[in-house]
Amino acid sequence: MKKYFFIALLALASCTTTPVKPPAAPSVPADNDKEISIDYESIKRHLKMERERDSLGYAEKSFNTCETGYGYSRSQNCRQQNLTVIHFRLLCRDSEGTISTVLTESDLRPLDRRSVRWNLKGTQGVTYTDSDGYGQILAASTGSQKNQRVRLAIGNEFLYMKAGELQRVITPRPWCNQY
Repeated sequence: MKKYFFIALLALASCTTTPVKPPAAPSVPADNDKEISIDYESIKRHLKMERERDSLGYAEKSFNTCETGYGYSRSQNCRQQNLTVIHFRLLCRDSEGTISTVLTESDLRPLDRRSVRWNLKGTQGVTYTDSDGYGQILAASTGSQKNQRVRLAIGNEFLYMKAGELQRVITPRPWCNQY
């Protein structure tokens, strides 16, 4: 009896030490709470929502999941979704608190090649800024996200803004040193 108990305990312990790898791209929970992988980039191309990285701001477009595909079933759980695309640029200033001078481009530096965690009304993911601090958020939802708050975080620093207002963001000094 002790032998079987030991084997069961060993099997249970080995299961709890297996690391779980988080998904590389954001996913959208289906109605049955299972996660499905959605190809947002392909949906963005399909909906003709591609634009230059420096075309900052919010855009959204409605689509039918069954007509679109790219990870959505073509025959089950058909529904209207909105694809949200937000282009933003993160810059940091080398000062803190209120300043009395106008900031110029030489006072700022891009938050380049940073991992940015984002949350937008129940949807979350990670995006990366490029060498000039430009980033992009892609998400699908049942309604418009324009007036919802988006949370951006790098390291321990974070900020909230309305999704429809997220464009060029100048952060204080502590953001400059977060990786």
